[in-house]
Amino acid sequence: MVESRSKTDRVKLKARRLGMKVRGGVFSMQNILILLIPTLMIAWLIGTISSLSKNWALQQEIAEAELKKEYLTLEIEALELENDYYESEEYQELTARRLLNKKLDGETMVYLPENTIKAKTKYSDPIVVGKTQEMSNFQQWMKYLFGV
Repeated sequence: MVESRSKTDRVKLKARRLGMKVRGGVFSMQNILILLIPTLMIAWLIGTISSLSKNWALQQEIAEAELKKEYLTLEIEALELENDYYESEEYQELTARRLLNKKLDGETMVYLPENTIKAKTKYSDPIVVGKTQEMSNFQQWMKYLFGV
């Protein structure tokens, strides 16, 4: 009969079996490569996507800055033209005419009185709300289409 093995022998035997499984099965070169290659591919894909998104965001910032620069350039040009106009003799003459009541030889100055309240409100129509609300929808359409 087989003698019963001691507890330490059983543990040693289990450890040897586990070592054989580890060396030959779980941690073989093929299994390591099967796990390592997809992991590296996923890491490369994540890095590529993050760099593309960062580049896109930076490109958007550059485009926005270029538009702002172009806008400011146009604004500067407009202000320079406005300054040139203010320095021109035409503007100075018009300003002198308006502020100092100056006139050229042969011109006649005509001073008009201020507008009255009646003149200011002559063309402003009061809003008639009650008339349109009293008519039915059908009557409003008839008035619109046929003037009835």
